[in-house]
Amino acid sequence: MNKRYKGNGTDGIWIGGMGVMLILLFLFSELSCRRPAYGTWLIILYGAVNLAVFAGVYLLIERRVDGKLYAFSEMMEELIDGRVTIAFPVTEDTILSRMQGQLLRLYDILCSYEERERQFRGQLNENIGDLVHQLNTPITNIGMYAGFLGRDDLTADEKGRFLACLEEQTRKLSWLGESFSKVSRLETGIIRLKPERQSLEMILLQAVGQVMEKAKNRGMEIDLLGQLQSMVTVDAKWTVEAVFNVLDNAVKYGDAGSRIEMEVMKLTNYVGVAVKNSGIRIAPEEYHKLFKRFYRGREVGEREGVGLGLYITRKIVEEEGGYIKVGRTADGRTEFMLLFPAGE
Repeated sequence: MNKRYKGNGTDGIWIGGMGVMLILLFLFSELSCRRPAYGTWLIILYGAVNLAVFAGVYLLIERRVDGKLYAFSEMMEELIDGRVTIAFPVTEDTILSRMQGQLLRLYDILCSYEERERQFRGQLNENIGDLVHQLNTPITNIGMYAGFLGRDDLTADEKGRFLACLEEQTRKLSWLGESFSKVSRLETGIIRLKPERQSLEMILLQAVGQVMEKAKNRGMEIDLLGQLQSMVTVDAKWTVEAVFNVLDNAVKYGDAGSRIEMEVMKLTNYVGVAVKNSGIRIAPEEYHKLFKRFYRGREVGEREGVGLGLYITRKIVEEEGGYIKVGRTADGRTEFMLLFPAGE
């Protein structure tokens, strides 16, 4: 649907000029009828007067248009300098007012992109700083153990112990780099999740499969209970990652030989996955800290891990429109509850 906008005052000048010309035409026509002998002179005079009227109209319009264009140009200069000014009343229904509004909206969009870019760079700098800080410990340990291995007075047992320490630090370094890459890509929007409606069962089975070997080595079993056939709206690949991180924590910090219970329950708008296990007790004052980057509980400081798994899980679940929380069951077990958007 096309919409007509009012002019900027030039329409009135044109109409006025045309009105004067019509009046002159009427007057000179009357004079020609009454004074036929002066017809030629009257025609010449009429043309001269019309030319004068036309020139006056043209000069008025040119002056009006130039004034509006200069005002528009000055407004654009102000925007370039970062100052927002209004050259034309926003209540006017004119083409220049419309262009002014469009230009201001474009300016707002560009400012938002600039702010987003600033936040992106700040986040990137923060990530690099955190990564360098976290890399220092394993790199220092690797250098220390490598120095020990260079000694000639080491026994075979000592060499074996130092080699095992080197392998552990190398694995930690590799895992840290991989995890931090995921964090950085999630935070900066390089990775964009694509939630789709699908069954939760296959996602849980994949996550359990990835952690099963480590659970067996600690004599632990994992039970899947509840409404496993529930439908959820999630990104399958990254949801497997989220559930795996919670299960991996349960295996690492749970009691050896214990049983990990995963229960699926349907709620009003969400499908909950509760992961319960016995082991490290988490103090209530630590609940809100667990999902922060690099945070590790007071009771697990000496165990493997760098504090990124639960942070990654929180980022993934929130990107999908869900959330995660931690608490304690009635029998004293630790419970992590992941809530995913229902598929209906």
